[in-house]
Amino acid sequence: MKIRQAIIIGIVLLIGTQKAFSQLDPLYNQYLFNQALFNPAYTGVNDAFHASANSRRQWIGVDGAPLTNTLNVSSSFMKNKIGAGLLIVSDQFGVNSNTEIHAMYSYQIEMLNSRSLSFGLQTGYITHQFDFTKLNLEQPDQALINIDGNLSQTNFGVGMYFQAENYYFGLSIPKILKTEFEDPNTTESRYKNHMYLSAGLLLDQLLIIQFKPSILIVAVEGKVELIDFNAQFLLMDALWVGASLRNFSTVGLNGQFQFKSHLRLGYSFEMPFNEITNTAFSTHELMVSIDLAIFKHQAVARRYF
Repeated sequence: MKIRQAIIIGIVLLIGTQKAFSQLDPLYNQYLFNQALFNPAYTGVNDAFHASANSRRQWIGVDGAPLTNTLNVSSSFMKNKIGAGLLIVSDQFGVNSNTEIHAMYSYQIEMLNSRSLSFGLQTGYITHQFDFTKLNLEQPDQALINIDGNLSQTNFGVGMYFQAENYYFGLSIPKILKTEFEDPNTTESRYKNHMYLSAGLLLDQLLIIQFKPSILIVAVEGKVELIDFNAQFLLMDALWVGASLRNFSTVGLNGQFQFKSHLRLGYSFEMPFNEITNTAFSTHELMVSIDLAIFKHQAVARRYF
């Protein structure tokens, strides 16, 4: 086997083993206007029908790099007291292929001064798979091919979300149950639950532009694994442009264009800059979403969160 092929296979095996041993949630950048990606309490909070699709490709140029596609559909009901929705996630990473389908429900309490507090629940079905036949080996290893790396399990999550005219904060654990199994041919594989803490603030006194700083913190079993800082500016009341800093090792640029308040197109670009990454592999994410008033009580308004 050639040295170059051996190195590539070794990297894929390492990625696959780490992903199987400790399954992590997919990463997103275009979550700033749809926190239902990790918080069920956000479902239906904007009193409209919402549909969005995300596609995120990490580390362009690396074989087996993560690819995540997400579809989210939700709506408010009963004069915005209840929200319901569906979240579908397809996440591929090396020899891993994971699929999630979650149903989400929220109950919203309207408060004074256009503030609201909502509580959310979600339940879903998750399938984890890893298939070593995807490896391009000159001499196939029968031991790898015979490994059965399939696991399916139901899970549930909870969340809360508070929103005012110019700020918000949320807290959620989208998947509470741990996923564990042992196969006689493999090591233990497990999913560790994640806790998400998000907060943001809108400042509209900066000349003719509006500024929105925000932060997302993700803790895995009590240990902070991700800190995501974001800063966005609203230009001409239609174009959001901003930058992000993730774990002080990845910098990103993002933008969203609004068409008449109801249609959004978004794009994000990320690049690591740590010392380990001598060769930079970029990450790209595309997003499209639409808000519609399909019920009499609904209304599509310009929103900032």
